[in-house]
Amino acid sequence: MKRARWHPLAVQDADDAAAWYAQHGGVTLELSFIDALESTVGMLEQHPGAGSARHADLLATPGLPLRFHPIRHFDDHLVYYIEHPAWIQVIRIWDARRGLDALVLDAL
Repeated sequence: MKRARWHPLAVQDADDAAAWYAQHGGVTLELSFIDALESTVGMLEQHPGAGSARHADLLATPGLPLRFHPIRHFDDHLVYYIEHPAWIQVIRIWDARRGLDALVLDAL
């Protein structure tokens, strides 16, 4: 198992998404999102190769492809991460409805 390390942008993304769900659907929906996110990251810690590398060209990490995986039941939200030899780095929790053009990974 490879433990997850969270980039500050991913933490902010998760907080923002949870707050949005709380505002638009109440505490129950917010907690459902948090549980689903934690479940997805937990699965990725155990199976880091499960994510798609289709967007790997968005971030130049030679030998360490950028991957993403949808959050179950919140499929518009994607967990972007990099698998390192001993851990995974969660880079962003991205709402795909915002489009890839708005996903800025250059500064990471």
